[in-house]
Amino acid sequence: MNSVFVNRLVGTVIVLVAAIVFIPNILDGEKVQLKEGFKTIPDRPEFKKFDLQKPPTEDEINAQLPDTQVVLEDESPSDDLLNLDENNQSSDSLIQTPESASEQKNVQISTLSPPKTFERPAESNLNQFAYVIQLGSFSDQENVQNLLTKLKSSGFTAFTRPVETPSGTLTKVFVGPELKKEILEQKLPKLKELTKLNGKVTVFEVTK
Repeated sequence: MNSVFVNRLVGTVIVLVAAIVFIPNILDGEKVQLKEGFKTIPDRPEFKKFDLQKPPTEDEINAQLPDTQVVLEDESPSDDLLNLDENNQSSDSLIQTPESASEQKNVQISTLSPPKTFERPAESNLNQFAYVIQLGSFSDQENVQNLLTKLKSSGFTAFTRPVETPSGTLTKVFVGPELKKEILEQKLPKLKELTKLNGKVTVFEVTK
């Protein structure tokens, strides 16, 4: 009886152990393994190297400069104002003394050189603007040449530039350029007295 009881007890223990091991697997079914996903870290981007000692190019400077283009309006030529001033001067010359008339004949009129656009010196500061005084726009080339002669004989640096307007091609007369706006502003009263024209200081595009 003891051996039979022992065998039954051993068999019962084996069945219990097997039940403990296999029953959870049977009830839970196939185990699903969860894998945590990891995002791929991108490579560090390459940074461009800049030489701090290298001067900026003209394209980089132009990209930083403000847009100075001005839409040309249908402006009226300033020839009438210039002709009126010349007529006043001619009437004054009729009452001059013979001595002053003889002195005027001895004045030599220098030939006009072709108008040139202002060029930036090689060592100038690219970050500065140039300024000019715009005296007026003229349709008569004779008036332009007479005005240039008057300005240069009085010590002013002057040049011209043709512009297209809705009323036709006009020639603008400028005085300058200067890097400091204050220098030109001080010349406005003298130019007003000399030419009877109301000049205005504007930004000038400097060519390299």
